Amino acid sequence: MPRLDGPPHRRQDLQTFLREARARVDPAEHGLERPSDRRGRQVPGLTQPQMDVLLHSRTGTYGSFERGVKTNPSTDYLDRLARYLKLNPQEWESLWRHTYGHNPPYALDPGAGLDVAPVWRRVVHEMTTMAFLSNICWDLLDCNSAFAEIFPDGKPPENVMRWMLLDDVARDEVLMDWEDEWAPVIIPQLVAVRRAYPADPTLQELENDLHGDPRAARVRRRIAAAFTRPDSDDRPLRHPVLGPGRARLGAAEPLVNPGARLMVVEFEPDHP
Repeated sequence: MPRLDGPPHRRQDLQTFLREARARVDPAEHGLERPSDRRGRQVPGLTQPQMDVLLHSRTGTYGSFERGVKTNPSTDYLDRLARYLKLNPQEWESLWRHTYGHNPPYALDPGAGLDVAPVWRRVVHEMTTMAFLSNICWDLLDCNSAFAEIFPDGKPPENVMRWMLLDDVARDEVLMDWEDEWAPVIIPQLVAVRRAYPADPTLQELENDLHGDPRAARVRRRIAAAFTRPDSDDRPLRHPVLGPGRARLGAAEPLVNPGARLMVVEFEPDHP
């Protein structure tokens, strides 16, 4: 586990960051009394002892972490701390950078990205190649007309992973050689995210339906499910308009919306 060490300014930055985050939270929301100063006046926010109560930790544990004395917090501790402080996706990244010196390997909320910045929606629609935005559960947030064309009825699905994994039109007509070329790559992505967010209902339902579908379950049983990222994949695809060809995938994450995905799909037909 990474340790909170490094220059003093990092510890000071963490202390300031957490102190300001505590001040924004009303203790009454958690059934706690608002603290008072020495003059008896109520002050805003949660106190350090109240954080210990909420986090079910020993008295002084949170204070030690905020001051930079506690140097080995678990990721579970950070998860619970971030939820009680109601950190947004950007603040969640800041907490990890202040604590461990790098960005978190996963989003705090798997549904994050539903309010993806308008600039990214404009980028998607201005692209001439296929492009779409999704959250970490693969719920489709937005797409351009080029991406909509790969669906025979012209209507993109609500969830891209469900379509790729379980839709017979996808498996038999669009995603060529589905069992050998597509399923062994997309199933490990679902498995990895499902393990990162075991309580998310969308991912739970996707996994249950995966095991309940004979074709998908057969592939799942024969692969090791080693996680691979979709970036730079090259797979066969039959475009409803342009015919068969190769699809090259590129993936990115908008920094302002951690957990959201920007996917770009370049298609080169076999016979232009």
